Amino acid sequence: MKIGRYEIRGLLGRGGMGAVYKAAMPVTGRIVALKVLRPAEILEDLVGAERLREMFLAEAATMASISHANIAQVLDVHGGSDGVRPHFTMEYFCGNLGVLMGEAYEVERPSRRLGVEASLGLAREMLAGLDRLHYEGIVHRDVKPFNVMLAEDEGGAGHVKLIDFGLSKLRGERTPGPKGMVVGSPYYTAPEQEADPESATPASDCFSVGVTLYRMLTGLLPAENPARRRPVREIHAGLDCAWDDFFVRALARDPAERFGDAVEMAAALDGLEAAWRERREAVCSAAGLLDGGAPGEVRALRSAPLKVAADRGREVFGLDELWRPIRPARGDFSDNGDGTVTDRATGLTWERYGSRYPLSFERAQSHVDRLNRGGYGGRTGWRLPTVDELASLFTGAAEPGGFCQQPAFDPRKARLWSADTKAFTAAWYADAELGFVAWQDRTCRFFARAVTGA
Repeated sequence: MKIGRYEIRGLLGRGGMGAVYKAAMPVTGRIVALKVLRPAEILEDLVGAERLREMFLAEAATMASISHANIAQVLDVHGGSDGVRPHFTMEYFCGNLGVLMGEAYEVERPSRRLGVEASLGLAREMLAGLDRLHYEGIVHRDVKPFNVMLAEDEGGAGHVKLIDFGLSKLRGERTPGPKGMVVGSPYYTAPEQEADPESATPASDCFSVGVTLYRMLTGLLPAENPARRRPVREIHAGLDCAWDDFFVRALARDPAERFGDAVEMAAALDGLEAAWRERREAVCSAAGLLDGGAPGEVRALRSAPLKVAADRGREVFGLDELWRPIRPARGDFSDNGDGTVTDRATGLTWERYGSRYPLSFERAQSHVDRLNRGGYGGRTGWRLPTVDELASLFTGAAEPGGFCQQPAFDPRKARLWSADTKAFTAAWYADAELGFVAWQDRTCRFFARAVTGA
């Protein structure tokens, strides 16, 4: 199947304005995200086909006009002709914040906690991207985890890339459509924007960042009524009342009581982070916690790879509703001093540093082949680990109270390919930092950390 010049590789998602596909560029084969104008009938009836086309192309123009590290870049735009619908292509990213958090379609269900440092880093980059938009007089109006893409860099950190400007508002512009039409997403939209989309300001986007940060830290959505909202310090043992004061302001229902812009909110986060680091160092030093303590239950780990469909993943791998091991088995690691680490609990030896860069699934296999050809660490039999084996690397460091643990491996290289596959085009991976399992297209890039029993 083709749309314009692009070969379609699969559907990534649908929304009110259209559909987004994974596609390959002609000649180079570069993978891109292709957004096509396919509005829902009710939206077309309410707004009108021509006006929707104008809004769609305006979204592409808005994104293309701004160059910033935290905003996805538009690569090509087609206005539509000869039976080809209007479409534009942008950078393709395998991950997004919604997937990382494990947010479900039932948004109110609990999600995974991301830890303080990861949460602060992601929130800060969201604010940096929003500040660039606000500087141009643009209010995003739909900031939520699934509109926050994560681009892997060579160091392994996920960098924020804001997408989906279909609901954004330029300074002085009015949104077409009937009075009372909702703009934004439930739970993440500021109260004033829900009441009147035209009243949205930079403070409205800051409110959405506040909801997202609260959820990253706690795994919960904040109650709309401040009187019923659980204090962050009661949910996360590593945080204090200063964080609650921050969220009182970030989530204020009156925009005049909120952070006025992204720069002001980011400065408040800087102060919280500095105080948290001092507190963490004092707590860890006093407790003398240098590692994760005694290893968990020792059990035999499956070494033979499996092909497991998505709907059987939790059952086969023994995972809970957030795709984390029901019976976690923490390892007991010893550094061998030759670039390898041995787990005394399982007898497995791991490559300590892993691949230098994130790799596609096929390139991860090539990385393993190089280790075997060179006899890395004086050992043979290197291979990609199974999901069961990768789960023994989970530290639980992202959970409250676990920030004193010293990882045996580079925490920046957390997302690791397994040898287990989902289909011909997809394979399973594990996030060793956040302790969950998921699957992704084999063209996505994660790190390889080989294992051997030899």
